[in-house]
Amino acid sequence: MTSPSRRLWWRPVLVMALIVLAVPLLTLDSPSGAQRTVSPAATTEALLVGDSVMAAMTLSYGAPARALLAARHSFLLDAKGCRRLITTSCSIGSSPPPTNAITAITAYAGTYSRALVVAAGYNDSTTGSTGLSTAIDRILAEAKRQGVPYVVWLTYREAGSLAARFHAHNVLLRQQAALHPELRIADWATRSAGLPSGWFSADGVHLGPSAASEMADLIADTLDLLPPPTPPTTSTTTTTNPCRLADTTVTAPTSPPPPTTVAVLDEPAEVPATPVTAGRTQLFCNPTTT
Repeated sequence: MTSPSRRLWWRPVLVMALIVLAVPLLTLDSPSGAQRTVSPAATTEALLVGDSVMAAMTLSYGAPARALLAARHSFLLDAKGCRRLITTSCSIGSSPPPTNAITAITAYAGTYSRALVVAAGYNDSTTGSTGLSTAIDRILAEAKRQGVPYVVWLTYREAGSLAARFHAHNVLLRQQAALHPELRIADWATRSAGLPSGWFSADGVHLGPSAASEMADLIADTLDLLPPPTPPTTSTTTTTNPCRLADTTVTAPTSPPPPTTVAVLDEPAEVPATPVTAGRTQLFCNPTTT
């Protein structure tokens, strides 16, 4: 028998969806109290930025979804109801609008290293100066500026009264992915199409507990497929030791190149070594050494 709490998960989501439909432009929203969630891993792989659809993962019933993803990848999660991509976000009732996606992404620069995951755009048009087409370019450029090698973008569930718009979003997104190798698709439209309708709210788009876990699993699967980070390369540099006639070979990072050639002794110098840069040591020769 299904417990009352299990049966009634959709009620707050349904209330939220009805509030949203009262907002002009039929924007998709959810509770605005979604909080940043930090995976307890030492090195953070991914930043997840989303709107009210992904915000299900920030709610209490989204805890299993967060745990599922955290078991496979470290991440930061920032998903807000009524969020838009690059223009001013909408608002729910008297609440102030949340930051848009590009502002949030910029604010997290330096806190993650491998991938930016985008699950926003349900509140945006497909074309135009503030639509999805422009937003993709700006978000890819920001990820590149941050040194993040991949942007994983979730396709949009094609359901509800705005299904035609979301289909147009997906056509554009796939076209852009074919042009930009750093843009990787996480195909939520296809994955979610085969899920039970009861896993979603009455609008057909917002997520219940099981759908939230399914989205987390899709994100984890897509991150699994990204190429591993490229390890730093080394090269062999031969330098002449001014303190003796023989040459000695040292290994130095290829990037960035050392500003000068550093001599290395094969026996202790009488003058102590003085560090000059990380990983490099300047040695001074005994004047009597030949």
